[in-house]
Amino acid sequence: MPIVFVHGVNVRESAAYKAGTLTTEAFFHKHLAGAVIDGNALPTEPSVWFPYWGDLATTFAWNMASLPQGEMQALGSAGDLTLEPLAAHIRDALDGPIGDEPLVQLAKEDFGAAGDLLVFLALERTEEGDEAATAAFVLEASTYADAHPAPDWVAALETDSQFLSKLQRELGTSDGIQSMGGLGGLFRKIRRGSSRLKAAVLKLAERLTDNAGDLLSTKLLAAARTSLNATLGRFFGDVFVYLHERGDAQHPGAIPKRILATFAAARAASPADEPLIVVGHSLGGVVTFDLLSHFRPDLQVDLFVSVGSQVAHFEEMKRFRSSDKSIKHPDKAPRPDNIRRWINIYDEVDVFAYAAERVFDGVDIDARYDTGTYVIKAHGAYFKQNRFYTRLRARIDELA
Repeated sequence: MPIVFVHGVNVRESAAYKAGTLTTEAFFHKHLAGAVIDGNALPTEPSVWFPYWGDLATTFAWNMASLPQGEMQALGSAGDLTLEPLAAHIRDALDGPIGDEPLVQLAKEDFGAAGDLLVFLALERTEEGDEAATAAFVLEASTYADAHPAPDWVAALETDSQFLSKLQRELGTSDGIQSMGGLGGLFRKIRRGSSRLKAAVLKLAERLTDNAGDLLSTKLLAAARTSLNATLGRFFGDVFVYLHERGDAQHPGAIPKRILATFAAARAASPADEPLIVVGHSLGGVVTFDLLSHFRPDLQVDLFVSVGSQVAHFEEMKRFRSSDKSIKHPDKAPRPDNIRRWINIYDEVDVFAYAAERVFDGVDIDARYDTGTYVIKAHGAYFKQNRFYTRLRARIDELA
């Protein structure tokens, strides 16, 4: 069975992107193998396709120089702005004051949150050549955290370095890790990143000590303003580009052409009786719905999974080519005939995610999922977490 994953906004070609696709593919193989949809079972290793369209999305003539700059610009030292939301992740997960060893402190309070943080750190710091090792680490670290939500060995640790050494030993026996050459080189990079992150967290703690009022606003205002602005800027930029340049069924634009070509290739490379699953993340869900409802209404999709997406929001604004402005509350818009089953998943903390069943008729499952993160990280967290795929498989099984 082919699975086509259509990515969303703010995705650009990089080592981190490649590591993310390898991670998603590995999770799909692990959790969706053997799943049954309308009587048809997935093979042991379903083929997974990733149409990339980030190069066709928005660009910024001054490299987003319009973003406000201020005190928080230097939080991560040396202008490392990727550390801002990770520092906020630690701050918001801790119940009390931040100590001198924030990573082990976080692991003792919430081991899963510590695991998520290391996953974010590893992916964002992936370099060319490290993609497979990073993907193996993400798969194993997330799986380990799910299986050991509060491991006994954490209680005896005193430093962040001890935590990383012990975790490396715990993961080092994994067949998946060993097949990628072990964790030595990768963990050295994680250590360097965690050291810089520690400095950023302690700097944030100093600000909170001096400005107690900042404590309640770390998630959005105090610790991640720059990251939030950049995310919103790229989000709306990519939306504008897609809507302006998508064309129509007779004259499809560059983005629809590329994704539709992947749909066709995935379908052609699979046996005729194999179902087709399309997973759309964020704007990828919107684009997929637009393509299936207007550009290719003849293409049969057995399961459409929209995750952290704005499909219902765009229908409320009547932005799809297929939208009928006469259909509005209390009626519901119809699910396209060529989508046989539809699962929509959203995290209430994710500001880019929307529920669907109150807008569309024919949504089989409209499910809330808690990434356990916060506003900045929630939108990109779904496909990095083992538990997400566990829940997705359970939802698919509900359809059988």
